[in-house]
Amino acid sequence: MKKLFQKTKMFAEAKAQSEGHNFFAEIVIFFLVFLVISIVESIPSIVAGIVGMMSDQHMIEVVDQFNKGIITYEEYTKEVTAFETQGSFMLISLFSTAICTILTIVFCRFIEKRRLSTMGFRKNTALPEYLVGAVIGSVMFSLAVGLCLLTGALEFEGAVNNIEWGVIGLFFVGYLIQGMSEEVMFRGYFFVSLSRRSHIALAVFLSSLAFGCAHLGNPGVTALAVINITLFGAFEAFYIMKRGNLWGVCAIHSLWNFIQGNFYGISVSGLGETDSIFRMKMVEEKSLINGGDFGLEGGLAVTVVLVVCIAAIMLTKTKASEVYDEENAPIVLPAIDGE
Repeated sequence: MKKLFQKTKMFAEAKAQSEGHNFFAEIVIFFLVFLVISIVESIPSIVAGIVGMMSDQHMIEVVDQFNKGIITYEEYTKEVTAFETQGSFMLISLFSTAICTILTIVFCRFIEKRRLSTMGFRKNTALPEYLVGAVIGSVMFSLAVGLCLLTGALEFEGAVNNIEWGVIGLFFVGYLIQGMSEEVMFRGYFFVSLSRRSHIALAVFLSSLAFGCAHLGNPGVTALAVINITLFGAFEAFYIMKRGNLWGVCAIHSLWNFIQGNFYGISVSGLGETDSIFRMKMVEEKSLINGGDFGLEGGLAVTVVLVVCIAAIMLTKTKASEVYDEENAPIVLPAIDGE
């Protein structure tokens, strides 16, 4: 059991740099950091949404109808959500997540006094780890699609006519940025920080649960969707423990989302369909398998894939160069201030 939760060198280095705070303080600090960064990160999207609604004739009419009581609040919210999940606004939202990455790194580096290596940014293996992660993320989601096709929960509708390759390219870059931002926040920061004074199994659970709960506000979210996203977070945490860096999970996360939305044409975490290469039709009678309006992440097909992948990664040996023996190989690092 001890080997299943074996810490790699990045965890030992993080603890050597700073003992961190007690269990409850870490949670409170994370919540405040997450809240502040989320607000700052959302500003570009909010501004773009307001400007867009003020210049869109249909939305002007919707606002007028809501103010006059012609449509209900639920109908109004549905129209606003549909408007704000259009491709252009989604791209602004994806690129804005770079703010999260930058501010989280600044917090860890200058407030928590941690080197970038303790967040998983290890330079010597960045490219190969990222490429391997990209393949894994693509295969994992494709396995879920395969299960849905085999069970009849999805129907393949073929390639999209007049594919907007430029837009798809922008989404690819956007998801590279967005995937990294969430991994930096929940794994590079929160997961590693918790592990400094708490058992790593507890750190896996809490950081993964926080990741799942962060999606509670997404359109069409269900209990199963939150469970699946929590399981995805657990897989990512175990992957870091085995590989000792953040690059792989950034790629897994980014390619999972990109393949889902812009290759297969499936809603990403309830945010609606966007420009894609292929189209899949959700079979309504099998929403328990395909996730319904939330997309595959809200269905049992993804649950099965994630459980199998978690079992597989837990049984994988820790990368030899990153193994840390807490009893026999203490890591002593100079303080950040002494550099």
